[in-house]
Amino acid sequence: MSAPRFHLRWAMAVLWVLMCGLIIYLADRGLLRPIYRFIGAYPGSDKIGHFVLIGASAGLLNLALGRRTVRFFGRGWLLGSVLIVIFCTLEEISQHWLPARSFDLLDLAGDYAGIFCFGSLAKRIARWRGQV
Repeated sequence: MSAPRFHLRWAMAVLWVLMCGLIIYLADRGLLRPIYRFIGAYPGSDKIGHFVLIGASAGLLNLALGRRTVRFFGRGWLLGSVLIVIFCTLEEISQHWLPARSFDLLDLAGDYAGIFCFGSLAKRIARWRGQV
């Protein structure tokens, strides 16, 4: 792995996660209500947003980590995916206590589906590039 490619993967992962963090911050403070009204006009678009934003976070983090895995429950799990699962689960649960937000199990399902799909995509990309 060349140094520039390594740095590019980390830069992409960090920038994407920071963008998601900014979205979460603004949503927690109720500053995205106009966008919520627009999204609400299209049924299911909120879940697609969760799928793409959180899933891409996991995919990019897995690529940046070089598909590093951790073992538990008798199986290897992508470390980036595990970290994003923990983060998004805690973030969704925290919405119980935020007046501008509300916990939604389907949002969490969209997060998990995106993490699984983009994690699988990261594995395929790494294999395709010979980074097994």
